[in-house]
Amino acid sequence: MTMRFIRPLMLVLLLVVFMQSQQSSFMDAQAAAEAKDAVENAVGKGASLSDFQKAITAMAERALPIIDATTFDNFIDEDDVNPIDDHALKIETLYPDFYKERAKYRAMASYKVTLSPNFHSVVVTYQLGEREMESSLINYDTDGNILDHQLIAYDEVADGNIFDNQSTAKDEIAYGLTRIKSRLSESAITTHHISWDSIKEIEEQEFAINFDGSIEKTASRKLSQSLANYALILSVLEALGIDPLAVKTDLIASKANPQNSNEVIVAIPEIMDEGEQYFDLNSHVLIADTRSGAIIHKYFETSQTNQWVSDAIALKEISIDTAPYRMAEDVRAFGVRVRYSGMSRVNPYESETLSLFIRSGNRLKKVLNGYPMRETIGEWDGECSGEFTDTENILLMSDQKSNGFSDIKIKNRIVTTKNEVNSNAECDAIETEALQVKELKFNGIEYKSVD
Repeated sequence: MTMRFIRPLMLVLLLVVFMQSQQSSFMDAQAAAEAKDAVENAVGKGASLSDFQKAITAMAERALPIIDATTFDNFIDEDDVNPIDDHALKIETLYPDFYKERAKYRAMASYKVTLSPNFHSVVVTYQLGEREMESSLINYDTDGNILDHQLIAYDEVADGNIFDNQSTAKDEIAYGLTRIKSRLSESAITTHHISWDSIKEIEEQEFAINFDGSIEKTASRKLSQSLANYALILSVLEALGIDPLAVKTDLIASKANPQNSNEVIVAIPEIMDEGEQYFDLNSHVLIADTRSGAIIHKYFETSQTNQWVSDAIALKEISIDTAPYRMAEDVRAFGVRVRYSGMSRVNPYESETLSLFIRSGNRLKKVLNGYPMRETIGEWDGECSGEFTDTENILLMSDQKSNGFSDIKIKNRIVTTKNEVNSNAECDAIETEALQVKELKFNGIEYKSVD
């Protein structure tokens, strides 16, 4: 009796499994059909992928941000050269003499990057004759038409052909006096035009990549003119092994050490990540020899803990503070200030933090971490009505000590302003002020607030 009931039950179970399998196969087929329809809709019903789409699909992709520093060094061996579909990518539109016999254009390499879902972006590298090589960023629409392009890398050799049979060794290449390299991020290009004369000159250019794929130049400056202690900064970056393109050059800070005329205090903001209206920075704080550029003391901290992040609250400025922060009789600290600013008009925000550093062997030690020195917050209707609070802290070294270091007294001043429209339709401001005294004590490692 038992078997008579079990067998029908097994048949039912097998039927259920079969139906589920059929349903799964149907769903897989449906998904495949939907994927096929999506491709056909992109290229036209019943059409196959175009040569352009095939070229884009086959191309390797590189993640952003990226520094493109194409040089002849990248193509020492013939195996380093990769084919490019010139016709599919319409490369001839970049070079008017592309098909002339004497032009001698040679495709070297290509890769794609994702700058926007609205267009395709490709970087192609070509050798021009025997002595020049360049890379260009090209933006295409979905049909493969060029929207815009920008030269992002260039290298030249003084003489000789890197690919001849007599000389392919890297140390035998005679380099020219001009180079271009660039940093690509989601919505921007930062380009360094480098030339050598009496000094190494770097012209920094910035380009915005617009929603429609067009590329617009937004800024240009010579770093030797805009960057204090320019030659020393280049020496410091070289010693750190950091490319100047990997740094927010407009945020580099340096200042002479008032305690030693042969020293300069430097803060280097190294880019770790970057996107549209966003970046985060590693911090390199150091003391360098004014004459040689050699690093004497240094401190490093990653972007994960140093608060050097710019997003909705933008990091606007880094500066060196050499006020007399005397921790002990033979110990004097210096400060690094970081200023932030909000982007909202009706909810304004400004702040500034201070970190203090002292020498410790051949390194620097942070003894005060990002203490808020100033903060302005507010909310208003854009015309009159609203409330604003401005907080300012002043640090004073105390005669009292904790763990061998002077305590720090903090004078805290808070000003609150309320704006209202009076009966005469005029904007009145009512201001109140509060004063407080706080204290920081050294716990053996760093300064902390005393509750």
